[in-house]
Amino acid sequence: MHGDERLASGIVPGNTTMDSGHFLSLNITQPLDLATTLESGQAFRWRRQGPWYYGVLQDNLVALKQKGTRLDVRSAGSPTQQIESSLQDYLRLDDDLEAIYSVIDTDHRMNGAITEYHGLRILRQDPWECLVSFICSANSNIPRISATVESLAQNYGRPLRLGDYVDYSFPTPEKLADAGEAALRDLKLGFRAKYVAQAAEKVGRGEVKLELLRHLPYQDAKDALTSIAGVGDKVADCVLLFSLDKLDACPIDRWVRRAMEEWYLDGAKLNYKAIRAWSLERWGEYAGYAQQYLFHQKRLQG
Repeated sequence: MHGDERLASGIVPGNTTMDSGHFLSLNITQPLDLATTLESGQAFRWRRQGPWYYGVLQDNLVALKQKGTRLDVRSAGSPTQQIESSLQDYLRLDDDLEAIYSVIDTDHRMNGAITEYHGLRILRQDPWECLVSFICSANSNIPRISATVESLAQNYGRPLRLGDYVDYSFPTPEKLADAGEAALRDLKLGFRAKYVAQAAEKVGRGEVKLELLRHLPYQDAKDALTSIAGVGDKVADCVLLFSLDKLDACPIDRWVRRAMEEWYLDGAKLNYKAIRAWSLERWGEYAGYAQQYLFHQKRLQG
């Protein structure tokens, strides 16, 4: 199905029905800055409409709004109990963020980032969508990645509706494998189309079982991911950190590299493996959390 046959994601003009679906209000006892978390370069399909963030969570269209320790939730599909469980999982509200801060708050730079972005949490995303998103991140930027991933969903996902808002589920590996490289190139994926198509075939055939990687040691899980064409160190570490519970994974892009070199390494130019080793020595099992705070601060503040 092509995009011109479908509504674009977002508010549908002329429809003002806002009250359909389920509603619940959660009391959040852990530190959470929803806006910073959803806009920190981990996930690419959350859209802000006024005070609400719209996104797809386990094939359900939801809207989230935070006010202090209260998180209001609208859901088009699942019962409230299931949505609450999904949000607890997705936002990693099982992470004791204050305990994590006590480990990674090792210097004034990190202390400043923690103070500025207090409540920024690592997400626990769907591994397949996370993998495709970061394959699409090669030589790109956040707005372009968001547009690319949204185009895949709009063309090959299932339409979802919440009140006057329309969005799409993320397409399965089988759906993208059936689409093929040529069709994906039509969505302006460029050279990434080949890698997305090959990843879809490999995951769809069960050659790489993404959910099982959660239970493997870091290096074994990373080796499985890098067996997929188009997945190098950084993409693999993003998938491991943002979807597969490897909080010691430390993705190193240009922003993290600049932060490390300027703020910690006295300008030394280290390779990817050496920077990861340095990060592990300093921040241990929460090196992934530390890099996310450095990434967000460096990207926004320079």
